Amino acid sequence: MGSDDGLVHVTRDGGATWTNVTANIHGIPAFGTVDLIEASHLDPGTAYVVVDAHRLDDMRPYLYKTTDYGKTWKSLSAGLAPDVYLHAVREDPKKKGMLYAGTERGVMLSRDDGATWEPLKLNLPAVAVHDLVVKGDDLVLATHGRSIWILDDLTPIREMSAEVKAQSVHLFPSPVTTAWRYRGSFHEDGPGENPPAGLVVQYWLKEKPKGDVTLEVYDAAGTLVRKLSSKEDPGEIPPDDPDAERSTKRKPPLSAEAGVNRGKWNLMWAGATKITRAKIDTGDPENGPLVVPGTYTLKLSADGQTSTGTVEVRPDPRVQMTAAERAEQLRFGIEVRDAITRLAGMVESIRSVRDQLRTRGQLLATNGAAASWVKAADEVVPRLDALEAELHNPKAEVAYDILAQRGGAKLYSQITPLLDWVRDADGLPTQGMKEIFAARLEELARLDAEWKRLQAASVEPLNEQARALGFAFVTVPAEPSRQPGKPDAPR
Repeated sequence: MGSDDGLVHVTRDGGATWTNVTANIHGIPAFGTVDLIEASHLDPGTAYVVVDAHRLDDMRPYLYKTTDYGKTWKSLSAGLAPDVYLHAVREDPKKKGMLYAGTERGVMLSRDDGATWEPLKLNLPAVAVHDLVVKGDDLVLATHGRSIWILDDLTPIREMSAEVKAQSVHLFPSPVTTAWRYRGSFHEDGPGENPPAGLVVQYWLKEKPKGDVTLEVYDAAGTLVRKLSSKEDPGEIPPDDPDAERSTKRKPPLSAEAGVNRGKWNLMWAGATKITRAKIDTGDPENGPLVVPGTYTLKLSADGQTSTGTVEVRPDPRVQMTAAERAEQLRFGIEVRDAITRLAGMVESIRSVRDQLRTRGQLLATNGAAASWVKAADEVVPRLDALEAELHNPKAEVAYDILAQRGGAKLYSQITPLLDWVRDADGLPTQGMKEIFAARLEELARLDAEWKRLQAASVEPLNEQARALGFAFVTVPAEPSRQPGKPDAPR
């Protein structure tokens, strides 16, 4: 027990008797305030004492440790700034010898039980930290006038060593992660910041890499679930677009700076390929289905160097689904996602052929020998426009136009919501969802066949004519290759 007049007492019988051990603490300031006593979580008889004497015009830090119930004490203040007094100290209950000290100007960290100290600042402002606590794997700070701050996941601080710093790339162990179900809110974001949904991946880079940092996620069967990157995403929606997100520019899921970095994986499979600059009435195929519970392998790569690890994903305990039901939900979601990718690939191919025809037509407009070719190409373009208009809504300038304009939502906006619904559902896909998807697949197959007939009946004859005239012919892009995240993709 510590008092506000600088006395320290110890009891070993539950408070029946007390021993004044103040005289054993050499150098303790007379009439200082014993701000905090931290009993060790790991060693019996060990405790830390913080004394504050700034009211006596003494700004020096006073921190002491005993290992024998107060019989002898050792000062741990030598490595601290001599003019910054202390408020609190806490021992890491999971890492022997690791201490966190709350000072008048922030937090200090010791990895060697107080022999040396280093600042633990990051984005924390210069502020008095009156108390702090290690809660699980997080460090929680109580500041004077600057709110409560939380440093999520102390794993890099606990695991950092000379061996880690010597590696070019090091992936820190990932905590067990729960695939919590989150619901949105109509309220605006407050000043606080919540941890991102899913897994926070932490890693060490000895130097800033020359290329992109990537993280590949594999399931237990070796299937590539998702590939994340530090590459900047410019976004396909310009800031002045009415459908643009209100938030600031999205950051890439991985960072790529020298030192400790953090990335995030939202526990979802890779999403579908989207149609460039196309509007969707409802939903967003950027993310695939939620992963099923299990152990996943993580592979971090930077400049040719790799580091691997694993993460255990557990289900939200509030969601009652069997393993078979989760597998079926995933299978259906992947099938919907791949249908969207197939549709997007068709649109991009149609656009490519149309752009080539228009460009070549403009270049050959004054070439008399190519007049018949230009005329035939001009007749094909409207047919390409009409086919694209059946696949999505190319004339929509904002999402609302899809329903406001004649014809309503086309196939792209009819399939995409299914992916959102299966991703957000806590049960099997409904019979209605299955029937709707089956009908949409039939329509997609019909349009795919029409696209192939158009190539054979119109594009190929144009190419034959172009070859005969010695002109460049039109290239039809190949169908999209199997994308990352296909269940039967080899590792």
